[in-house]
Amino acid sequence: MRISGVDERVRLMQVYGTLSNYGVDFAYDRTRFAGFHRRMQQWVWRPPRPVVALPPQVKARLLLQDLGPTYVKLGQIISSQGRALPMEWEEELSKLQSDVRPFPYDEVQTIIAESLGAPPEELYESFDPTPLAAASLAQVHRATLEDGRRVAVKVQRPHIHQQLRSDVRILMRAAGVLERRATWAQDVDLVGVIHEFGTTLLRELDYSIEAYNARRLERVLAPIEGLHVPSVEHKLSSDRVLTLEFIEGVKSTDIEAIDAAGLDRQELAQHLVRGAIKMLLIDGFFHGDPHPGNVVVELESGRMTLLDTGMVGELDLRKRISLGSLLLVSRNRDVAGLAQSLRSLSTPFRETDDRAYQKMFEQRIGPLMDPPPGEKVPLTKVIPAAMDVLRDSGYRLDSQLTLAIKAMTQAEAITAALVPEARGGDFVDMGVSAIEELAPAAVNKETIKAAVRKQGMFVAREAIERAPSLQEAAFRWLDQFQKGQISVKLDLSDLDRSVNRFDAISRLVAVAIVITGMVVGSAIAAGSSSESLSGLSDAALVLYTVSMAVAVVLVVVLLWRLLRPKGRRRQRNLDLP
Repeated sequence: MRISGVDERVRLMQVYGTLSNYGVDFAYDRTRFAGFHRRMQQWVWRPPRPVVALPPQVKARLLLQDLGPTYVKLGQIISSQGRALPMEWEEELSKLQSDVRPFPYDEVQTIIAESLGAPPEELYESFDPTPLAAASLAQVHRATLEDGRRVAVKVQRPHIHQQLRSDVRILMRAAGVLERRATWAQDVDLVGVIHEFGTTLLRELDYSIEAYNARRLERVLAPIEGLHVPSVEHKLSSDRVLTLEFIEGVKSTDIEAIDAAGLDRQELAQHLVRGAIKMLLIDGFFHGDPHPGNVVVELESGRMTLLDTGMVGELDLRKRISLGSLLLVSRNRDVAGLAQSLRSLSTPFRETDDRAYQKMFEQRIGPLMDPPPGEKVPLTKVIPAAMDVLRDSGYRLDSQLTLAIKAMTQAEAITAALVPEARGGDFVDMGVSAIEELAPAAVNKETIKAAVRKQGMFVAREAIERAPSLQEAAFRWLDQFQKGQISVKLDLSDLDRSVNRFDAISRLVAVAIVITGMVVGSAIAAGSSSESLSGLSDAALVLYTVSMAVAVVLVVVLLWRLLRPKGRRRQRNLDLP
């Protein structure tokens, strides 16, 4: 038996047990026995404090934490969607971004020693055994280098690879069951979504990739004032340990601390929007998870720092242009233009009706694009609703565009928290202004030359690699031309199937003609009244009955072969290994 299979079964039992425990507790709280249940808990467990009833959102957060890092990450994604949940649920699930149980320090020492070749006491001048923060995939410790610089050491949770792989396999199997039983799961390609989610999580576990992402994002954001990405200490980093520049600050949505420090929230929002536009629309390389816990404001300098660069995305030029047009039509409140922009970014996953899509889009999105006087267009409401219309109409965005739009709505949510009087719509106005400012600088003679040079080198490399095969094909064609023998290859696979089908039907017709003759002959013989032929008449009657039965069977088979749908035959072939 494979070890991975054992891991998955054990993990499935753990998940089932956790869900059962919380399910029973949720069920009791919805009945009149809730008080009796709590009194029994207090009598059995003898807690130091009385057992109080927890709100459902608190229990949901505790359930996700007990299920493990994969489900914590799902909760983080849901909580960072920007007013996608009731306020009390959003606030509670946002604690998943930092309030996760830490793992023991002896395991931290073991992981660092295995990854870097020595325990932390030998590698760092000082190392705080108490974690600064614990997240779903890792926890962070304060440390000091030999030159006195403060750093943050990110240490991966033990055995996280096996657990994540088992969780993703379990979720994919559950998604497969849902796809077979629910149309909505097929429409959203639930298995594909879970697979993409799991692939992204596993990539986040390789901290060498995160270090590369940090270096590249730092170069992208270098021209943007007020934005920063922590530098990496590469000699003290590996695939499981990451040593970063220490950043001290508060969440970007901590309005009270920001105001107490005397910082201009409007300026902070502008820096964030300009950075988002630079990443998403100018360079096409962006931070994929800028939730409030990953965007920190340094109170002393007012600088905003983007943490956790494990999840990033990339957009090609066409997608960047389409995403920019989405902002423009949103500012102009052009419902039809927004529908067209999103449609151009999507691909159909079933039969679609563009006219019905336009009508549904105007009905659902029109009221959101036309808010009361004095209010702005709330992007965090418009985009999720527009995505619902796309899905209901049979269209789907690819994974990178979905990640880009999620990153944009998260940045808009932070902007709305920093400048709440703007009702969140200022992100669109500031985003368009940032495009007008940054795009001309990005599209100049030097960048055009660099892009042309890059494409030219790519084409040249492809031509060089294919040159031998082209040369060989040319000489072979010339040889055939000189001999007067030009070979032409025809694909007759479909014709062969049609010929075979016609041949089978023609045989059935021939047999049917013979059977018809037998039926007619035996019917005449059976109808003879001569006494000398009475024995023959009885035999002919039996032959007539058998011939009629065979004829009926042949007619049914012939009709079935003529009317059998092609799709079913093709599906049977697809099911073969």
